[in-house]
Amino acid sequence: MEDKKLQILIETILDKKGEDLIYIDVSQNNPLARFFIITTVTSNRHALAIGQALKEACEINDIPIRNVEGKSSSEWVLVDANDYIIHIFTKEARIHYGLEKLWANYPIMKVN
Repeated sequence: MEDKKLQILIETILDKKGEDLIYIDVSQNNPLARFFIITTVTSNRHALAIGQALKEACEINDIPIRNVEGKSSSEWVLVDANDYIIHIFTKEARIHYGLEKLWANYPIMKVN
């Protein structure tokens, strides 16, 4: 993986036990982001913990964060780190929203 910031974000998610981790290169046709990162978590609390860990990793590594969305009762936490949009889903929410299907024409890389 050549993108150091992407690697930092992925390692942070893996350290916090994110599952079924993928990233999608959307840079060719998306002016707002280079990568979408999607992971599955076991609970809403787990989603919040990964979101917080990502926020801290971004601050330490000078990765700008625009916003973190998702409340304690949320099945979907979104971290907008400029070129990196991280979607943290419970299993049910990931199936329901099916983001992988929306971006199926782009290169999808499985991490674990």
